[in-house]
Amino acid sequence: MIVRLFLSGLLLLAHSFLPANALEVTAQGATQRQALNNALRQAVEMTFGSDIEANTLVENFQVVRQQLLKQSRGFVRSYEILRQSQSENGLYEVTLNADVDDTNLKDSTRALSTIMQMASHPRVMVAGIDEDFDALSSLNPDFQKLTDTVELILKDDFKFKVLNKDLIRLESQNSYRFSDRKNNLKRARQAKADYLIFVELVQTTQTSATLKLESLDLATGHTLALEETTFATEANALEAAHHHVYAPSAQISAAMVENLTAEIYDTGQRFELSFFKFDPKTLSFLEADLSSLPGYVRHKMAAQDKNALSLSYWSMLETGALHEHVSALLKAQDIPFNFYMRQRSLTYLFDDPMFE
Repeated sequence: MIVRLFLSGLLLLAHSFLPANALEVTAQGATQRQALNNALRQAVEMTFGSDIEANTLVENFQVVRQQLLKQSRGFVRSYEILRQSQSENGLYEVTLNADVDDTNLKDSTRALSTIMQMASHPRVMVAGIDEDFDALSSLNPDFQKLTDTVELILKDDFKFKVLNKDLIRLESQNSYRFSDRKNNLKRARQAKADYLIFVELVQTTQTSATLKLESLDLATGHTLALEETTFATEANALEAAHHHVYAPSAQISAAMVENLTAEIYDTGQRFELSFFKFDPKTLSFLEADLSSLPGYVRHKMAAQDKNALSLSYWSMLETGALHEHVSALLKAQDIPFNFYMRQRSLTYLFDDPMFE
């Protein structure tokens, strides 16, 4: 069973005063961050063992992504790094003193709050759409109440930072209330949202309707979860939908939290790296060079031709730090370039001096 460790306020805790009963632990990892997390996880396991208590998100609600909720029953209140080094085989080793809170984790709310702190409270926008032929208009004021309910669940139960879509609309160049995917995607990216939630209500028959919720990771454009709930209706499908909105909202939210948890602890963050107008010789070495950067986890080729290279790239680094290392890699080879960034999509364009 994988035990996940939740850390609150890492930057502040690193320099906190440590009590006399702090544990000294040593652990290794492929990166400094991984070694640190392994050491802190070991401290928690030494305190509590591996007997993990499963919790549900809300009382009287069926378990949502139960494996997500099998979390470590404690927090590291503070820690102090005593020694850190890198061996000849490339592994990092960290020795630290850690003060583990021995208060049991009674519910998932505290754990979710900690994950959100570590992930800097991802920005989420909720948008109603009506692209299906039988979909109810998302411009209906009662539909707004439905999306408002989804927003409250994301904000109050899952601790996301929910963006004010009406304010975003008024601040954009076009203040029209869009009800399609394309324009809402554009608006969410302009607002620098991390995730976009689509809500659609389809009148399946005269006496039934289907509520559809979809969560998208805007950094990659990938769908994280798609939930559909069909229910009986009498006269008002929108009114009936309010009684069925919690379950799919919780499920797509749990999928996003699970994605964030994996990024923080296990797989690193996923980036999309693209290189355009580079010469073939440079591209032939670039893929291998990228795999040697600090924080590298793995990569997957997306597309490659004579002068371009695109790949999915997982790293333990944050966006700014990864860009610094990629830039240093290109500058070390005296390659002039321009750089563009949108969330976790990094694009490098060869700057040909012949066309200045």
